[in-house]
Amino acid sequence: MQEVQIKAPKHEFTLLCDDIRQEMGGKTSLMGLYDHHIVVPQVPFSLPKVCFYTRFSRMDGAFKFSFSIASPNGDRKDVIKDSEVGIPEGAKEGTFNVIAAPFEVAAEGVYEVIIGLTKGADRFEYIYKFAISDARRLQAEYEKAMAGQGQGAN
Repeated sequence: MQEVQIKAPKHEFTLLCDDIRQEMGGKTSLMGLYDHHIVVPQVPFSLPKVCFYTRFSRMDGAFKFSFSIASPNGDRKDVIKDSEVGIPEGAKEGTFNVIAAPFEVAAEGVYEVIIGLTKGADRFEYIYKFAISDARRLQAEYEKAMAGQGQGAN
C-alpha cells in the first residue's frame, strides 16, 4: 500500500490587531492594526483583548486547529485546542480569526504564537512572533538618552 503525502498548508500571514469584526456583505474589518509590536502603559498589564487574523493557503478538507501563545518567560496558554474546522469543497484557503480575551501581559519581550494544523496523522506547526514593551521603561530610556545629549552641547 502506497502512503499518501499530504502537502503542508502554507502560512500566508498573521495580522495582530485590537478587534476583528464581520461586516454585512461578508467583509472583515480589522481595527487597531499593530506592526508586530504592542506598547502597554506598564507591565504587568491586562489588555481587554488581542486579535489575530491568520490566513493559510493549500488547504482542503477537514483539519484540527490549535492556537497557543507562549510568553517570554515560557508560560504557554492554549487559546484554541484541536478545534474541528472544515474548508469548503473547492476552496484552498482558510482564514482564522482568533481572539484572546483578556490578554494578560506578565512580561516584556517576544511572545510566540504557535498555530497547529492537524490532518489525520500529519501535524503542521507555524510560529508567529510579536513583541510587547513597557511604555514606562521606554520613556525612561528616552529621557536618559535626551539628558545625555544635552550635557555635551555646552
